Amino acid sequence: MFKLFVILTVGMLGAAAAWGGLVLWGTAVSLVTLLSVWTYSRHGFLHIPEMEVGVVFNKQQQAFARFVPSGRHHINPFIEELTHTIPTGSGSANGRCLGAQTNGGISLDVEWNINYDIDPFQIKPAARPKLARNLPKKANSIVTKHLENCLRHVIGEMTIDQICEPGATRRLERAVRQQLTARLAEAGFSVSRVMVGAIDMPRHVKAALEAVQERAVQTENEARALARLHEVVSQFSEADMQRLMELERIHTLGQNGVTLVYPTAVNHTAPAGRPSYTRINNTRTPLRTGLS
Repeated sequence: MFKLFVILTVGMLGAAAAWGGLVLWGTAVSLVTLLSVWTYSRHGFLHIPEMEVGVVFNKQQQAFARFVPSGRHHINPFIEELTHTIPTGSGSANGRCLGAQTNGGISLDVEWNINYDIDPFQIKPAARPKLARNLPKKANSIVTKHLENCLRHVIGEMTIDQICEPGATRRLERAVRQQLTARLAEAGFSVSRVMVGAIDMPRHVKAALEAVQERAVQTENEARALARLHEVVSQFSEADMQRLMELERIHTLGQNGVTLVYPTAVNHTAPAGRPSYTRINNTRTPLRTGLS
């Protein structure tokens, strides 16, 4: 359509120049005017989609000119041009930080995920030319680089025991988010969420931690059992305690090989009014000598 309109205008100008006439000249001028208006309306305005910011460069100087918000805006088509747009909606990135060193020198691999927003108008003027070139295509790379740096810094201040404590993941996320927000604020980023996933450690470290945890659980169980025993024993009377001590003495003697013999009751009918005793046979066999 544009090419056809240009051809008609050029043809009309040629006819007016060749044959003259007010009608031809008037028609040619009208076509030129319409062509100029149409060209200006087409190339002299920008339409930036919603949730995006346009990046305008100076064509003559090959330098950043300005950011343009969403909507329709005027532009000088002879000097300025729209090169890219930057999404301002929620973005996300994820990855795996390898070899993060703890305070004790233990190497960890940490999975992470982040949600963020970008507002180019919050970028400091001095940093806009560089970020205007990087943000359209490298926003995720910028976030990834800074997040892993913050993650390494925070983990480097923690011991392996602190990382394995209950609630340590949440504390790690908060610390990383605070540092990352401070770092990326000047670049127009707003961090909405940082999530830390699986934390992998060397096998020998994991085995040692599991052994320590198992011993801790065993100690806790023994402490609870001792507390319950103390609670029960505290309800015994003095006579009950004497019986328990006697039973413990007997048990100890039995373990040492000592046999205790106690008299047993024998079913025997005795005359009325007289106590019953167990008869013990003490009959001895006479000893014979060798002389007759």
